[in-house]
Amino acid sequence: MREGVRAGGPQEEGYFASVSDLMVGLLFLFIILLMAFALSFRQAEQAADTLQQRLAGELGEVREERDRLQDERSALEAERRRLALERDELVRERQLLTELLARLAGREALRTDLLWRIADALLARGVEVEVEPEKGILRLPEKLLFDSGRAELRPEGQRALAVLAEVLAEILPCYAGEPPSRHPCPAASEPILETVLVEGHTDDVPIHAGPFRDNWELSAARGVNTFKALIAYAPALERMRNLKGEALLGISAYEARRPVVAGTSEEARRRNRRIDLRFLIAAPSAADVNRIRQRLEELAPLQP
Repeated sequence: MREGVRAGGPQEEGYFASVSDLMVGLLFLFIILLMAFALSFRQAEQAADTLQQRLAGELGEVREERDRLQDERSALEAERRRLALERDELVRERQLLTELLARLAGREALRTDLLWRIADALLARGVEVEVEPEKGILRLPEKLLFDSGRAELRPEGQRALAVLAEVLAEILPCYAGEPPSRHPCPAASEPILETVLVEGHTDDVPIHAGPFRDNWELSAARGVNTFKALIAYAPALERMRNLKGEALLGISAYEARRPVVAGTSEEARRRNRRIDLRFLIAAPSAADVNRIRQRLEELAPLQP
């Protein structure tokens, strides 16, 4: 029995040796696997660090781009507000110009009405004149007032100017600086006149004889004599003033520099020899401009 036990001892020792070798092999394999895992983990960690750095760089670029876009958007918004303010200013200026133009257009219409009222009143009393509404002119031909080359009024001219002076004294106060005391005014009338000029004009033929050295003296003398006759027939015209308190009637002479008809024909020269009454419209008053400016200031601008 003891021998049998002894006989089994080496087998057991070999068995245990095999198990021990197997465990050592497994441990060695585990160590190899652990080292491989550690190496893979290290590589993965390095790759993760590299990826994190790259992502961090890309994130920084994205943030820079975002900040740049934000700056551009802020700049665009500021530009939009500036353009909006400029637009509003242009709108206000356009409104101002529109009102001023409407005001001036209204005065042009009033002046046209004034000219035709004078012309109709003269025609009703036997005096025929020409009217140029767009220039504000009431025209008296030479044959109505003067002999050729002369500045003394003909009898027919004196009668015509007496009628003209009476009509002007009746109608002009409605459009001058002081309201009339005797004659009613049209509802639409207002003081629009700056001045009424009595203009002397001649043709282009030089003067070689007579009391005048040249056409300048002739045109000036005709203007002065016409003006004096109007004042003599209606002294109220001398006292008439515009809104600035200045004398309404005045005199000017143009020689042949402002022909009505171009050319050297006798008909053209006949028409160019004339007396014009030029009715000039006053500019909008300071009060009118201030009223318009106050209205514009009431339109509050956009705040930036």
